[in-house]
Amino acid sequence: MNEFDAPPAAQDGSTLTARAASGLRWSSLGYGALMAANIAYTVTISRLLDPATFGIMALAQVVWLFVHVFARMGLASALVQKPELSRDDVRAASCAGFAVGVACLAVVWVLAPVFSGVFREPLLTPVLRALGVSFLFEGMAMVGIGLLRRQLRFRELSIITVATYAFGYLVVAIGLALLGAGVWSLVVGALVSSSSQTVWQYALLRHPVRPVLRWKPYQEVCGYGMRLSGAHLLDYIGGSLDTFVVGRFASMADVGQYSRGYYLAFQPFHYYLAQALTAVLFPHLSRVQQDRARLGRAYLSMLMLGGIVVFPVCAGVAVAAPELVRVLLGPQWDLAATIVPWFALAAAFSVIAALSQTVAEARADLNRSLVVQGAYVVVLGVSLAFAIGYRSYGIWVVAAAVLVAELLRHLGYLGLMWRIVGFSAAQLWASYAPAAFASLGVTLAMGATRRALLGQVPTMLVFAAELAAGALMLALCIRFCPLPGIRRELRMRLDAAGVLGAAGGWRRRLASLVVGRFKPAPERQS
Repeated sequence: MNEFDAPPAAQDGSTLTARAASGLRWSSLGYGALMAANIAYTVTISRLLDPATFGIMALAQVVWLFVHVFARMGLASALVQKPELSRDDVRAASCAGFAVGVACLAVVWVLAPVFSGVFREPLLTPVLRALGVSFLFEGMAMVGIGLLRRQLRFRELSIITVATYAFGYLVVAIGLALLGAGVWSLVVGALVSSSSQTVWQYALLRHPVRPVLRWKPYQEVCGYGMRLSGAHLLDYIGGSLDTFVVGRFASMADVGQYSRGYYLAFQPFHYYLAQALTAVLFPHLSRVQQDRARLGRAYLSMLMLGGIVVFPVCAGVAVAAPELVRVLLGPQWDLAATIVPWFALAAAFSVIAALSQTVAEARADLNRSLVVQGAYVVVLGVSLAFAIGYRSYGIWVVAAAVLVAELLRHLGYLGLMWRIVGFSAAQLWASYAPAAFASLGVTLAMGATRRALLGQVPTMLVFAAELAAGALMLALCIRFCPLPGIRRELRMRLDAAGVLGAAGGWRRRLASLVVGRFKPAPERQS
């Protein structure tokens, strides 16, 4: 063991399981707080800035995210996945990250006017050049994230991520928006958030940054990272192609409406929830990458537990979309409400695909993952080309094309996982059936509530009643699911995470109403 590793797990794997559960708890808390901060930010900033301003930022994000794929270079994952990590590896990653960041800034600075011409928006040039400064911090940030994840320090990582987001967006961005800074409030908020995260991580880790003069560390760290960047590049293309299409054929206000629908329904699941899960699971799956049987059990458990949360919640978002948009964004965003249901359903398939992709990356099985990602981009391109012909029906047809592509990517990764870890049709059914059962129940409960109350009480009360009905129905569906495996999995994971307290406590009694009775721990024999 070296200075960059966490203490080794016990032979029986119990220590690793406990760490995984603890990591998931901290990561979930962190991303939950981040999602809450994002909702507060979205609710406030959407009332301070007009749709056209968000349209400009959305188009700038299309370019920025493309370059960001290269700025990250897969460095964080490379530092986590590498079985043995030396100081030279960390030095090489720090040096390579900063060098690539400088190159990315130069590229954006030179090509910004070209992108402004493509989208016919002159303001994009200064906005893109300002956002390009963030690439100077990206390489160092990826090294810090990778080391914290490798050391399983998810508590510190969560605190840094949430605090810097809150400072950059809730304090700086909203403050500047109140002062009338317009789109520059969004730009400066993003820069402050990214730079403060990098500085805080380095102050905590003080990892070596002096360049190493041997080629081998660069080859080992950057080789895996560059291959992983290929998969992330395809993921970026899939995630930005629809916005590019809307930007070419719609007004800037419609682009803003589309982007708000995306950030409200797709980003919380695709980014916050998926990141919360994969950030913790990746280092642990990397440690058991050669144990195919254990990896298979972990994957099926991920499908079952992820599905029982993601699919019902996304189904509920789709049903309550009009009320969700009106309550959180305000009445000027009604067009976004037509997009949210499609993105909510697409997000569910996206999260489960991300779990499958994490297993492939943990095993360094990147080539076959690239094939799935490439097929996804092709399908998305064909779907969007088809949707363009029907754009007179509204920009929701573009979001529907995204849903089709996400569904097929999800199926493609299932096929890849069957080859990697192996599972039977019965095992797959047992993993998905609880989610399907709960999704149907939540949809019916929230739909009936909406139909009964809409027009009778204020929108806020309709939305609150929908949330209550959906949450209650989800709990009932878990408790009375015909397949008891979901309750066993939940009991085991809740116990391992240590979130229920001592036997007989109120949290454990409350949880038992949903997941069934917990078995008492066996007494140790002396």
